[in-house]
Amino acid sequence: IDGNSQDKTKEIAHKYSDQISRFISEPDGGIYEAMNKGVRYSSGEFIAFINSDDYYLDKKVIQDTVNFLLANPSCDFLYGDLEVREQSGSTILVKPPLPEDVADELICGCLPHQASFSRANLFFSKIGLFNERYKISSDYEWFLRLIQNETVKLCYYPRTIASYYAGGLSSQLRKSLPEAHSIQNQCPMYKDSYWLNRRILKYQEFIINLREWLQNAENGRNTLNFNYKALENKYQAIETEYHALKLELEQARAKIAQIAKIAEMESGINQNGKSGNIKLNLKNLEQV
Repeated sequence: IDGNSQDKTKEIAHKYSDQISRFISEPDGGIYEAMNKGVRYSSGEFIAFINSDDYYLDKKVIQDTVNFLLANPSCDFLYGDLEVREQSGSTILVKPPLPEDVADELICGCLPHQASFSRANLFFSKIGLFNERYKISSDYEWFLRLIQNETVKLCYYPRTIASYYAGGLSSQLRKSLPEAHSIQNQCPMYKDSYWLNRRILKYQEFIINLREWLQNAENGRNTLNFNYKALENKYQAIETEYHALKLELEQARAKIAQIAKIAEMESGINQNGKSGNIKLNLKNLEQV
Protein backbone atom coordinates (compact mmCIF):
# COMPACT_ATOMS: atom_id res chain seq x y z
CA ILE A 1 0.00 0.00 0.00
CA ASP A 2 1.56 3.28 -1.14
CA GLY A 3 0.22 6.80 -0.61
CA ASN A 4 0.87 7.84 -4.22
CA SER A 5 4.56 8.48 -3.55
CA GLN A 6 6.41 10.73 -5.97
CA ASP A 7 9.74 8.98 -5.44
CA LYS A 8 10.81 5.67 -7.05
CA THR A 9 8.42 3.50 -5.00
CA LYS A 10 6.19 2.64 -7.97
CA GLU A 11 9.17 1.91 -10.19
CA ILE A 12 10.70 -0.42 -7.59
CA ALA A 13 7.36 -2.15 -6.92
CA HIS A 14 6.90 -2.75 -10.66
CA LYS A 15 10.38 -4.30 -10.80
CA TYR A 16 9.28 -6.92 -8.26
CA SER A 17 5.71 -7.30 -9.54
CA ASP A 18 6.17 -11.07 -9.88
CA GLN A 19 6.60 -11.23 -6.07
CA ILE A 20 3.83 -8.76 -5.13
CA SER A 21 0.26 -10.04 -5.36
CA ARG A 22 -1.30 -6.58 -5.16
CA PHE A 23 0.16 -3.07 -5.34
CA ILE A 24 -2.02 -0.04 -4.60
CA SER A 25 -0.74 3.50 -4.96
CA GLU A 26 -3.24 6.26 -4.24
CA PRO A 27 -3.57 9.23 -1.86
CA ASP A 28 -4.53 8.34 1.70
CA GLY A 29 -5.04 10.02 5.06
CA GLY A 30 -1.95 8.63 6.73
CA ILE A 31 -0.24 5.42 7.77
CA TYR A 32 -3.21 3.93 9.65
CA GLU A 33 -5.62 4.46 6.78
CA ALA A 34 -3.08 2.68 4.58
CA MET A 35 -2.74 -0.17 7.09
CA ASN A 36 -6.52 -0.53 7.32
CA LYS A 37 -6.68 -0.60 3.54
CA GLY A 38 -4.14 -3.41 3.55
CA VAL A 39 -6.23 -5.34 6.08
CA ARG A 40 -9.36 -5.01 3.93
CA TYR A 41 -7.52 -6.33 0.87
CA SER A 42 -5.91 -9.20 2.78
CA SER A 43 -7.03 -12.79 2.28
CA GLY A 44 -4.72 -14.82 4.52
CA GLU A 45 -5.21 -16.26 7.98
CA PHE A 46 -2.59 -13.97 9.55
CA ILE A 47 -1.72 -10.34 8.89
CA ALA A 48 1.64 -8.62 9.37
CA PHE A 49 2.79 -5.06 8.72
CA ILE A 50 6.22 -3.97 7.55
CA ASN A 51 6.65 -0.28 6.75
CA SER A 52 9.19 1.80 4.84
CA ASP A 53 12.76 1.66 6.22
CA ASP A 54 11.87 -1.60 8.04
CA TYR A 55 12.50 -5.17 6.94
CA TYR A 56 12.35 -8.77 8.16
CA LEU A 57 15.67 -9.78 9.63
CA ASP A 58 16.40 -12.72 7.33
CA LYS A 59 14.90 -14.98 4.67
CA LYS A 60 13.76 -17.60 7.19
CA VAL A 61 11.63 -15.27 9.34
CA ILE A 62 8.31 -15.95 7.60
CA GLN A 63 8.78 -19.72 7.47
CA ASP A 64 9.99 -19.91 11.08
CA THR A 65 7.03 -17.81 12.23
CA VAL A 66 4.56 -19.96 10.30
CA ASN A 67 6.07 -23.09 11.87
CA PHE A 68 5.68 -21.54 15.33
CA LEU A 69 2.03 -20.67 14.62
CA LEU A 70 1.32 -24.18 13.32
CA ALA A 71 2.82 -25.59 16.51
CA ASN A 72 0.67 -23.20 18.57
CA PRO A 73 -2.76 -23.22 16.86
CA SER A 74 -4.46 -21.36 19.72
CA CYS A 75 -2.20 -18.32 19.25
CA ASP A 76 -4.08 -15.21 18.07
CA PHE A 77 -1.30 -12.65 18.27
CA LEU A 78 2.39 -13.47 17.94
CA TYR A 79 5.20 -11.03 18.66
CA GLY A 80 8.97 -11.37 18.87
CA ASP A 81 12.19 -9.43 19.28
CA LEU A 82 13.00 -6.31 17.29
CA GLU A 83 16.32 -4.94 16.06
CA VAL A 84 16.41 -1.15 16.28
CA ARG A 85 18.81 0.69 13.95
CA GLU A 86 19.87 4.10 15.23
CA GLN A 87 20.98 7.11 13.20
CA SER A 88 24.51 6.63 14.52
CA GLY A 89 24.67 3.25 12.78
CA SER A 90 24.56 1.19 15.97
CA THR A 91 21.84 -1.39 16.66
CA ILE A 92 19.88 -2.30 19.78
CA LEU A 93 18.00 -5.54 20.37
CA VAL A 94 14.59 -4.90 21.96
CA LYS A 95 13.12 -7.90 23.76
CA PRO A 96 9.44 -7.32 24.58
CA PRO A 97 7.86 -8.70 27.77
CA LEU A 98 6.11 -12.02 28.19
CA PRO A 99 2.31 -12.00 27.62
CA GLU A 100 1.54 -11.77 31.35
CA ASP A 101 3.61 -8.57 31.58
CA VAL A 102 2.37 -6.81 28.45
CA ALA A 103 -0.28 -4.70 30.23
CA ASP A 104 2.37 -3.38 32.59
CA GLU A 105 4.75 -2.70 29.71
CA LEU A 106 2.13 -0.71 27.80
CA ILE A 107 1.97 1.90 30.57
CA CYS A 108 5.25 3.43 29.39
CA GLY A 109 6.02 1.37 26.29
CA CYS A 110 4.54 -0.40 23.29
CA LEU A 111 4.68 -3.72 21.47
CA PRO A 112 6.65 -3.83 18.20
CA HIS A 113 4.07 -4.08 15.43
CA GLN A 114 6.92 -4.65 12.94
CA ALA A 115 7.69 -7.90 14.78
CA SER A 116 4.12 -9.12 15.20
CA PHE A 117 1.65 -11.35 13.36
CA SER A 118 -2.10 -11.03 14.02
CA ARG A 119 -4.82 -13.53 13.24
CA ALA A 120 -7.05 -11.88 10.61
CA ASN A 121 -10.23 -12.27 12.67
CA LEU A 122 -8.79 -9.87 15.25
CA PHE A 123 -9.28 -7.06 12.73
CA PHE A 124 -12.51 -8.32 11.21
CA SER A 125 -14.42 -9.26 14.37
CA LYS A 126 -12.70 -9.44 17.77
CA ILE A 127 -10.77 -6.15 17.97
CA GLY A 128 -11.50 -4.10 14.87
CA LEU A 129 -9.41 -1.91 12.61
CA PHE A 130 -6.99 0.86 13.58
CA ASN A 131 -8.67 4.06 14.76
CA GLU A 132 -7.80 6.57 12.05
CA ARG A 133 -8.62 9.47 14.36
CA TYR A 134 -5.18 8.95 15.88
CA LYS A 135 -2.37 9.90 13.51
CA ILE A 136 0.68 8.73 15.50
CA SER A 137 -0.33 6.23 18.20
CA SER A 138 -3.22 4.29 16.69
CA ASP A 139 -1.27 1.03 16.92
CA TYR A 140 -0.86 1.71 20.66
CA GLU A 141 -4.62 2.20 21.01
CA TRP A 142 -5.18 -1.07 19.10
CA PHE A 143 -2.82 -2.93 21.44
CA LEU A 144 -4.79 -1.65 24.45
CA ARG A 145 -8.01 -3.02 22.94
CA LEU A 146 -6.17 -6.26 22.23
CA ILE A 147 -4.99 -6.94 25.79
CA GLN A 148 -8.41 -6.11 27.27
CA ASN A 149 -10.07 -8.86 25.24
CA GLU A 150 -9.86 -11.97 27.43
CA THR A 151 -10.60 -14.31 24.51
CA VAL A 152 -7.39 -13.34 22.71
CA LYS A 153 -4.25 -15.40 23.30
CA LEU A 154 -0.91 -13.64 23.02
CA CYS A 155 2.27 -15.60 22.26
CA TYR A 156 5.85 -14.44 22.59
CA TYR A 157 8.17 -15.97 19.98
CA PRO A 158 11.80 -15.74 21.22
CA ARG A 159 13.31 -14.78 17.88
CA THR A 160 14.43 -11.52 16.27
CA ILE A 161 11.80 -10.96 13.61
CA ALA A 162 12.29 -7.51 12.12
CA SER A 163 14.65 -4.56 11.89
CA TYR A 164 13.28 -1.08 12.55
CA TYR A 165 14.94 2.23 11.68
CA ALA A 166 14.58 4.73 14.53
CA GLY A 167 15.52 7.85 12.59
CA GLY A 168 14.39 10.97 14.44
CA LEU A 169 13.03 8.87 17.29
CA SER A 170 13.24 11.68 19.86
CA SER A 171 11.09 13.99 17.74
CA GLN A 172 8.62 11.13 17.13
CA LEU A 173 8.35 10.55 20.89
CA ARG A 174 7.69 14.23 21.56
CA LYS A 175 4.81 14.12 19.08
CA SER A 176 3.40 10.74 20.11
CA LEU A 177 3.46 11.01 23.92
CA PRO A 178 0.54 13.48 24.28
CA GLU A 179 -1.63 11.34 21.99
CA ALA A 180 -0.57 8.11 23.74
CA HIS A 181 -1.34 9.57 27.19
CA SER A 182 -4.75 10.72 25.97
CA ILE A 183 -5.45 7.19 24.71
CA GLN A 184 -4.25 5.66 27.97
CA ASN A 185 -6.43 7.97 30.07
CA GLN A 186 -9.49 6.80 28.13
CA CYS A 187 -8.66 3.10 28.52
CA PRO A 188 -11.18 1.46 30.95
CA MET A 189 -8.60 -1.02 32.25
CA TYR A 190 -6.14 1.68 33.28
CA LYS A 191 -8.87 3.52 35.23
CA ASP A 192 -9.02 0.64 37.70
CA SER A 193 -7.47 1.50 41.11
CA TYR A 194 -4.79 -1.20 40.79
CA TRP A 195 -3.70 0.06 37.39
CA LEU A 196 -3.85 3.69 38.50
CA ASN A 197 -1.32 2.83 41.21
CA ARG A 198 0.79 0.89 38.71
CA ARG A 199 0.77 3.87 36.35
CA ILE A 200 1.97 6.19 39.13
CA LEU A 201 4.79 3.79 40.05
CA LYS A 202 5.80 3.26 36.42
CA TYR A 203 5.90 7.00 35.75
CA GLN A 204 8.00 7.50 38.87
CA GLU A 205 10.42 4.84 37.62
CA PHE A 206 10.38 6.46 34.19
CA ILE A 207 11.25 9.88 35.64
CA ILE A 208 14.03 8.43 37.81
CA ASN A 209 15.48 6.53 34.85
CA LEU A 210 15.19 9.64 32.71
CA ARG A 211 17.09 11.68 35.30
CA GLU A 212 19.81 9.01 35.43
CA TRP A 213 19.97 8.99 31.64
CA LEU A 214 20.27 12.77 31.54
CA GLN A 215 23.00 12.66 34.21
CA ASN A 216 24.91 10.02 32.24
CA ALA A 217 24.50 12.10 29.10
CA GLU A 218 25.85 15.14 30.96
CA ASN A 219 28.78 13.10 32.31
CA GLY A 220 29.44 11.81 28.83
CA ARG A 221 29.43 15.33 27.45
CA ASN A 222 31.87 16.47 30.15
CA THR A 223 34.13 13.52 29.32
CA LEU A 224 33.98 14.40 25.64
CA ASN A 225 34.80 18.03 26.44
CA PHE A 226 37.76 16.90 28.58
CA ASN A 227 39.01 14.55 25.86
CA TYR A 228 38.58 17.27 23.25
CA LYS A 229 40.60 19.72 25.37
CA ALA A 230 43.34 17.11 25.85
CA LEU A 231 43.42 16.42 22.10
CA GLU A 232 43.48 20.14 21.38
CA ASN A 233 46.47 20.61 23.72
CA LYS A 234 48.23 17.64 22.11
CA TYR A 235 47.57 19.06 18.66
CA GLN A 236 49.00 22.43 19.69
CA ALA A 237 52.11 20.73 21.11
CA ILE A 238 52.58 18.72 17.90
CA GLU A 239 52.05 21.85 15.81
CA THR A 240 54.68 23.74 17.87
CA GLU A 241 57.13 20.85 17.47
CA TYR A 242 56.41 20.73 13.73
CA HIS A 243 57.21 24.42 13.28
CA ALA A 244 60.41 24.01 15.34
CA LEU A 245 61.52 21.06 13.18
CA LYS A 246 60.59 22.98 10.04
CA LEU A 247 62.77 25.90 11.15
CA GLU A 248 65.62 23.52 12.01
CA LEU A 249 65.33 21.90 8.58
CA GLU A 250 65.40 25.27 6.82
CA GLN A 251 68.52 26.21 8.80
CA ALA A 252 70.15 22.88 7.88
CA ARG A 253 69.38 23.44 4.20
CA ALA A 254 70.91 26.91 4.40
CA LYS A 255 74.08 25.40 5.92
CA ILE A 256 74.22 22.76 3.20
CA ALA A 257 73.88 25.44 0.54
CA GLN A 258 76.67 27.40 2.22
CA ILE A 259 78.95 24.33 2.39
CA ALA A 260 78.19 23.55 -1.26
CA LYS A 261 79.18 27.07 -2.23
CA ILE A 262 82.45 26.79 -0.27
CA ALA A 263 83.12 23.40 -1.87
CA GLU A 264 82.57 24.89 -5.31
CA MET A 265 85.03 27.67 -4.51
CA GLU A 266 87.57 25.16 -3.12
CA SER A 267 87.18 23.05 -6.23
CA GLY A 268 88.09 26.06 -8.36
CA ILE A 269 91.15 26.71 -6.22
CA ASN A 270 92.24 23.06 -6.57
CA GLN A 271 92.04 23.28 -10.36
CA ASN A 272 94.46 26.23 -10.27
CA GLY A 273 96.86 24.13 -8.18
CA LYS A 274 96.72 26.42 -5.16
CA SER A 275 95.17 23.92 -2.74
CA GLY A 276 95.11 20.23 -1.91
CA ASN A 277 92.58 17.75 -3.24
CA ILE A 278 89.18 18.43 -1.60
CA LYS A 279 86.36 15.98 -2.37
CA LEU A 280 82.90 16.80 -1.10
CA ASN A 281 79.83 14.66 -1.72
CA LEU A 282 76.93 17.11 -1.72
CA LYS A 283 74.38 14.30 -1.56
CA ASN A 284 75.93 12.98 1.65
CA LEU A 285 76.01 16.48 3.06
CA GLU A 286 72.29 16.87 2.43
CA GLN A 287 71.63 13.56 4.16
CA VAL A 288 73.64 14.72 7.15
